[in-house]
Amino acid sequence: MKVSKGWRIAAALIFWLLVWQLGAGLANRSLLIPVPTPADTVSALVRLAGTPSFWAAAGASALRIGAGFLAALLLGTVCAAASERWAWFGALSEPLIRLIRTVPVAVVTILVFLWLPRQRIPGFIVLLTVLPIVWSNVAQGIRHADRSLVEMARVFGMGRGEILRRIVLPGIRPYFAAAVTTGLGFAWKSGAAAEIICRTDRSLGNLLWAGKNAVAYDEVFALTAVIVAAGVALEVTADRILKGGRRDPV
Repeated sequence: MKVSKGWRIAAALIFWLLVWQLGAGLANRSLLIPVPTPADTVSALVRLAGTPSFWAAAGASALRIGAGFLAALLLGTVCAAASERWAWFGALSEPLIRLIRTVPVAVVTILVFLWLPRQRIPGFIVLLTVLPIVWSNVAQGIRHADRSLVEMARVFGMGRGEILRRIVLPGIRPYFAAAVTTGLGFAWKSGAAAEIICRTDRSLGNLLWAGKNAVAYDEVFALTAVIVAAGVALEVTADRILKGGRRDPV
């Protein structure tokens, strides 16, 4: 009997929740500050969900991260097209992209703290984190475009706009879809990390930091679960919307 993917995921989730419950029970016998159990985390999440400050923080975080993500999609696509169109642009930008990929999020957050207001730092960090992903994937899609098909379309008198719409963009779509789904996960992780480091007002990261300082680790676990669940939900949603011939990201 074949088990559906949904049931397999549910079974794996239940398994790890049981491991978490068992591990917390064993650890709490000797720890002064207990490790929150799944029940403790759910209780804290319900408690947080009943406060306006939680929803205000979640909404503000979503807006910041979403703005940075959309900016990365736009800028990454434009830069990918420019780097494939002009070799000098690609040569000049390659060291910068390598630098962005290499420097840790925490380091970049501390550096940009000197020049940007803390409310704008998470969005900027998301932009820097997602930009190389979009850039490399879209550039790869452009490079893998069917040149012979494009030349044949030109021979038959097809205009540039129609070639772009009918041939080039469909070829890029799988790579762009990969960039979106992969970038969403990185966006939430990097955005939340930046909020924690720079203590951004009205943010999930700041609530997480406050819970840590108050030794309310059930709230820390609950907020972490919210951040993870939001990232996964967005990845799954984007994957279903953009599904169709997607290739693995670079």
